[in-house]
Parts: sequence; structure tokens; C-alpha cells
Amino acid sequence: MPRKNKPAREAAHVDNSATATAVAKPETESKPSEPSRPQWIDGPPVTEEGRVIEPNDPQARNWGNPYKAIVTTADFEMGENRRFKQRVFTFKEKPTEEVLAALKQHGFTYRANEKAWTIPADADTRKLTDELAQQFCGPSQGLAR
Repeated sequence: MPRKNKPAREAAHVDNSATATAVAKPETESKPSEPSRPQWIDGPPVTEEGRVIEPNDPQARNWGNPYKAIVTTADFEMGENRRFKQRVFTFKEKPTEEVLAALKQHGFTYRANEKAWTIPADADTRKLTDELAQQFCGPSQGLAR
């Protein structure tokens, strides 16, 4: 007959008599080599010499609006969102079936929250969107940049 195994509590004896103690050491006042927070959080932006950069200063960063309208007509607007690197078509009213078919055929995605048709912007899609905008405007109107 095989032997019975001892329960795990009896097999592994742990000595709980030794206790560990932790000693807290006071932090030393040392300057880190790099600030942990960006400098602009602690105060206004400054130049390397320590001069405060005013909002109207030419050295001040002006990021501007990431969206730029390229073609604007009475029916639609075509632009580029540089933040998301997309070309965007927005229509005043629901576009015709031919326009919708052209957008879907070329891979545009409809963004319901923005009410816009978008496609990632690269050299090919920029050329494509310029051609589509000219097609949607009609032959009499040219592109206005």
C-alpha cells in the first residue's frame, strides 16, 4: 500500500519568529540633473538667458489651428486636418448618390460625430482629393487655395 502524503502545513515548516524592520531615511535635498516637471508649469516660458517670453514675442510658439480649409463652395468644404493627418470633406447638406459613391469607392470614411468624410493624408490622397473637389465643384469653378 502506498504511503499517504503529509498535508502541506506539516510538510513545509516556516519560521515566523524572525521579524523584519524597515528604517525610513530622510530624503536629502539634492537637485536632480533634469527637472521632473516641464519648466512652463512652474512659471511663464523663458529664454535660455532667463528672459520671459511675452505672447506677442516672435520667439513665442504659435501652434495655430490644425485644420485648414482648402476649397470652400456653397455645397461643401474640403480641407486638411494636420493634427490627425487627414483630408476632410464636409457637406452643407447630404451629398448626391454619385458623390457618395465616389467617396466610398476611393476609401473615404464617414465620421458621424464630425459629419465629415475623411481619408489619411499622403501625396496620393492629396492629389485625389484635389481632383474630387474639382469634380464636385463642376467644370466652371477651379480650385482656390
